[in-house]
Amino acid sequence: MTLHWIRHQTLTGWLKQHGQLLAANDKILLTDTALTELPATCDCGNAIYALSEESLATTLPDYIEQLDDKQWLELVLDCSQQLTW
Repeated sequence: MTLHWIRHQTLTGWLKQHGQLLAANDKILLTDTALTELPATCDCGNAIYALSEESLATTLPDYIEQLDDKQWLELVLDCSQQLTW
């Protein structure tokens, strides 16, 4: 299982460019620029997360689960690989 940590692209742009790299059980973490221009829906089929402290000023779509620091650490430890984009 891979954690795709998207920081410097929008989710839509990343999925168009790299979506074919997602395996069924991969996870996506959105931070920084990736939290802008979020689509209302996302049908990629993978779990998508955002850090709660980074998304306080943003209303997130329902498909994004907010994580606190402890949950973020657990997510990173659960994934055998992490890729930062």
